[in-house]
Amino acid sequence: MKRRLMALAAALLALLVLLSCRQKAAAAPSPGPLEADKVNLVFLDVGQGDSTLITFPNGERLIIDTGPESSRRQVVQQLKALGIDRVDYLFLTHPHEDHCGNLGTLVRKFHIKGVYFEGLPADYGSGMVIARRRGAYCRQVWGGEAFTFGEATLRVLSPLPDVYYPEVNDGSMVLSLSYGENQALFMADGTFETEESLLFTYPRELLQAQVLKVGHHGSASSTSEVFLKVVEPEVAVISVGRDNEYKHPTQEALDRLEAAGCRILRTDLLSGVQIVLDGKQARVVE
Repeated sequence: MKRRLMALAAALLALLVLLSCRQKAAAAPSPGPLEADKVNLVFLDVGQGDSTLITFPNGERLIIDTGPESSRRQVVQQLKALGIDRVDYLFLTHPHEDHCGNLGTLVRKFHIKGVYFEGLPADYGSGMVIARRRGAYCRQVWGGEAFTFGEATLRVLSPLPDVYYPEVNDGSMVLSLSYGENQALFMADGTFETEESLLFTYPRELLQAQVLKVGHHGSASSTSEVFLKVVEPEVAVISVGRDNEYKHPTQEALDRLEAAGCRILRTDLLSGVQIVLDGKQARVVE
């Protein structure tokens, strides 16, 4: 009888712990509302993948990467919850499914005008076909190009047309966003190879950023110590899935980020991450 009571008590304690964990998870901050007079960076929770919404004071909106197809409902729900019924542009950093799997879904749902991508159209399969059929302007982009959104500028830093990239991730589209004194750097699945190319190509001032979207979900082969010393981020965002098979983010990457003194935010621990740029400061929405 005593053993049964002890077992029952242990089971009740385990249940209370589980409920407490669920309540904490449910209480995690989620993005929104968007601030119309500022630049909003919203790193969506798409599991093991990348998708970032950027809205500008002039009303334009773009998304960098779409997340994997398995997150299609989740992506649409998050965008609708933020009041997004239209997206002007998509930037696809490279043709890996965890970055472009929802291309077709987003084009169908949000009336996208332009799709800019790294690689060849055929690399993106039926999603690119759907985009063109629906009238989206689609083209490849290279490092050195720039796009303006009111007072904000989005620069393509990589891939460079005269550089050989051994792997697809090495040649990911790297984007730099500037707005007043604010700067954010989006590293896609960039690796040490990508970072080295950037360091040899661009001045320090163009790579420094208050906000860093960490390369390759925090893998061991991204976000080098040398690169972090140049970028000097205040906030580092890791887009990553819970309990993913790759064990991202790695402890090596986390250690380097911690040593750099930046605040680390992870989409596997939060229901998305929102950062507001006002032209001077980068503020994390708590």
